[in-house]
Amino acid sequence: MKLLTILACGCVLFSNATTALAQEQAGVTLADVYQSALEKNFGLQSQKYSYQAQKEGVREAWAGVLPQVEATASYGTSEYTRDFDLQSSITDRDQHTRYDVRLNQVVYSERAFEAISRAKVAEELAQEELDALSIDIGYAAIEAFLRAQSINAEKAIVQDELVSYERRLEQIQSMRERGFASKADALDAKAMLDETQAELTGLIHTHRAALKNLEAVTGLNMLDKQLVPLPSSLWERTPLILEADWQDVARSMAGKIQRAKGELKLASAAREMEKGAHWPELYLNASYTNNDTFATNLREETRVELQLRLPLYKGGGTSSRVRQARQKEYAAEYSLRDTENNVRVEIARITESLLGSYSRIRALTTAEKSALAAVDASEQGFRGGVRSLSDVFDSRTRLSGIRRNLVNEVHQNHMLQFELHQMAGTLTMEQVRGANRASIN
Repeated sequence: MKLLTILACGCVLFSNATTALAQEQAGVTLADVYQSALEKNFGLQSQKYSYQAQKEGVREAWAGVLPQVEATASYGTSEYTRDFDLQSSITDRDQHTRYDVRLNQVVYSERAFEAISRAKVAEELAQEELDALSIDIGYAAIEAFLRAQSINAEKAIVQDELVSYERRLEQIQSMRERGFASKADALDAKAMLDETQAELTGLIHTHRAALKNLEAVTGLNMLDKQLVPLPSSLWERTPLILEADWQDVARSMAGKIQRAKGELKLASAAREMEKGAHWPELYLNASYTNNDTFATNLREETRVELQLRLPLYKGGGTSSRVRQARQKEYAAEYSLRDTENNVRVEIARITESLLGSYSRIRALTTAEKSALAAVDASEQGFRGGVRSLSDVFDSRTRLSGIRRNLVNEVHQNHMLQFELHQMAGTLTMEQVRGANRASIN
């Protein structure tokens, strides 16, 4: 029995170790960096606490209409002198105690009720800001991921070119030994090899910097980690994405617009709260006093009263606060209009950029095929003696440039797709996971 238990535990541990090793070897996916950014970003954590603070603000506003109960107790001593006539007086000491319990309850207060409404709007605004910041942080992680991915893909192309130029140099040196190539051809090949090596070195350092940026955004340790690439075919869904009415989607869901609407609602609620100070207030007051002192014969008192407070004049401060709140409401209205216009412009820019990127990728794909055919023709011509080495290098350089442009454009297309969702307020973890699942499949 013990042997079976040990074997079972060993199988479980081996299975867990195998799973962990497989996950380690699988690399870092787009969903990983997105999730890590949402969990570890300090700015997002700060906004979460701000939201919790606004929730407590609602509870504080409710306290303004709930019963206020206060109890006090005092003990002291006093010295007093009594005059009976012009010729006689008496001086004595008195030790006194006093106990009070007071209750104050708002029956009607327009300002207190509107303060609750304002606090609720402030809580909603904090929630909108938290949601919008979550999308912005998530997109920043996606942008950093795709940037590092693009540089890495470009680096791979240059590495392939470097290997090709190394083989070409060996070929030229062999041909030169047989008298079929000149020293100038060998120097040209060596110069092209050195230039490519220098470019590769620059891309390696740029890629490291991009990974450091990804670490800063997501909090992940990228040491000895590989990024799982997104499928290059994602750009093909561009026409399907552009079928949606993104302007309409953004008007109802864009984080910037929702924040601006929340700020307008908050300004309106603040104005209504300040206007409430013009209205009378009705309070119910109750108190109990137990007073033990020689100075008065009122030993115990219980009092209940209904109190009306009518604001008559406070130096114009109330009216000034109302006008100030109204001006802030005007400012929020125009800020909302400006935000809607900016989002509309950004959505138009992104959609047009996506459409242009889609056309450019298709054109570059065709150009890559033509450039590859030109490389084959130039190499065959060089071997046949009808093309020069510079022609071969020019065709190879052209092909490498097209491939690098294609790689950059594909990643730019992916970035624009996510940016469109981010600007419209529809970027979610499910979309990121969907892209990640597509890359695995």
